[in-house]
Amino acid sequence: MLRDYQDPDELVKAIEFYRLAPNDAQIVLTCKHSNIESLATFDEDFKRIPWLKIIGTERL
Repeated sequence: MLRDYQDPDELVKAIEFYRLAPNDAQIVLTCKHSNIESLATFDEDFKRIPWLKIIGTERL
């Protein structure tokens, strides 16, 4: 388990820049600051993050 990365200013910037919901932006920042490069999700919004490899949004 990881603790969420906590920086309110950076969170607001991520919400605006990547056009994400607050919870999704929090996940992105936690990945970024924990050196996580891949994320398993069916949430298509994470495809807007160029440095994050998304696993699970492809159609079967």
